[in-house]
Amino acid sequence: MSLFSVLLSFMLAGGLFSSLFLSIVTTFLMVYLCYNVVEPHFNTGENPRDFINDFDVLPSGLNDKMKQAYRHSGMVEIWDLSGELSLDSLFGGQIETGSPNMSEWESESKVRTWMKISTLWIAIFIAIYAVTFTGIGIIMFLDVENVDLFIQTLGIVQFALMCSILLVVIYFENKFEYLKSLFNFPKISKLRFGGLVVLVLVLDSILTLIYTKIYEALWPFPEVEDVGWFIDANSASDPLILFLLFTLLSICAPLVEELIFRGYILDSIRGKHSDNLAIIGSGIMFGFMHWDPIFGFLDLYQTGHAVIAGFLYAWLRLKTGSLWPGIFCHAIWNGTIFLLMFVI
Repeated sequence: MSLFSVLLSFMLAGGLFSSLFLSIVTTFLMVYLCYNVVEPHFNTGENPRDFINDFDVLPSGLNDKMKQAYRHSGMVEIWDLSGELSLDSLFGGQIETGSPNMSEWESESKVRTWMKISTLWIAIFIAIYAVTFTGIGIIMFLDVENVDLFIQTLGIVQFALMCSILLVVIYFENKFEYLKSLFNFPKISKLRFGGLVVLVLVLDSILTLIYTKIYEALWPFPEVEDVGWFIDANSASDPLILFLLFTLLSICAPLVEELIFRGYILDSIRGKHSDNLAIIGSGIMFGFMHWDPIFGFLDLYQTGHAVIAGFLYAWLRLKTGSLWPGIFCHAIWNGTIFLLMFVI
């Protein structure tokens, strides 16, 4: 049996995660190809020069006169993989994008660096639970009319507090230029950008599916009644609550978590250790930020999922020198979960 057949059979046996896998790939490719390839190719109102230069899809041997003929004819070899679009150049090698200067990180001692990282992680972890227990107290002792709306609002507060803690650290270290550099868009073609995003999403889906099977075999999931995402079942059809939840999952989480873990923490570790150790360290710290030591001490299922994503997103950050590819992956992943649970 071919490798493709094995992977396909494995995906089809995966239930929810196979649906997640197919949804991610299909949705992304459909939107990406329709918007950037199909529509500009047939819409005569679109500037063909921008289309060709953006994607560099013409064979590398064509001179300017031949390229001009292609532009007027409307024929473009969009599947050409020669030159810059080879698979090796797409997924291999380091992309030069003006990554932050690491000299200011390297000047600190390892002890000081790890003390700062640990303090930041602990402060954020404590802040999350401080908001959680404050919210529980308010719900218990005050008459909160819409509990689910209140909980989603608390989620916004949690991410705002996480971001504020990081900004305090950035302020005392005077690293605002570094913070700004993290949001530089990678200097790569749109096709290469999309290819890396799809690659990470596909790997994340496959590894998550494998992890789920292994975890379930070692620690079978207890059969409990599905209580749903919300306390009030009617909240699943409330537009405001769903909008807040979507904002939390697909906007707040990707921006804040990528900034903290694939930004500051990853670069702090890189300043004193290798890139591989930085990927591993930041990924584990990201995973255990999703661990629940109070309500689910022995449940590491979600933690493992986050560790896998943390490894992949950290690799993507180092690969491109930018947070944006990881933010896109994170947003698409969380958005697909929202789509499967509340829309489809």
